[in-house]
Amino acid sequence: MNQTSKDQGPSGLSIAALVTGILGLSIVPIILGAVDLSRIKNGVASSKGKGFDIAGIVLGGLGIVVWIIMVIVTIVFSSFWFSFH
Repeated sequence: MNQTSKDQGPSGLSIAALVTGILGLSIVPIILGAVDLSRIKNGVASSKGKGFDIAGIVLGGLGIVVWIIMVIVTIVFSSFWFSFH
């Protein structure tokens, strides 16, 4: 595989992980961030994107937690709503 040069910026995968994490696409930034962290570990990608990868993974995890909470709240609310009507 190709070795990266020290003056290279963050990879496209790391930027995509961060952007999809900000957009709340849940599992996508986790996958992109994990793939790019693996590429950094193997010396294929620049380590300058490591922070973007970690941020994307964290935001993706938060997105999943938010979706789970929304589903639980919706189920609870709908059960209360239909029990009163």
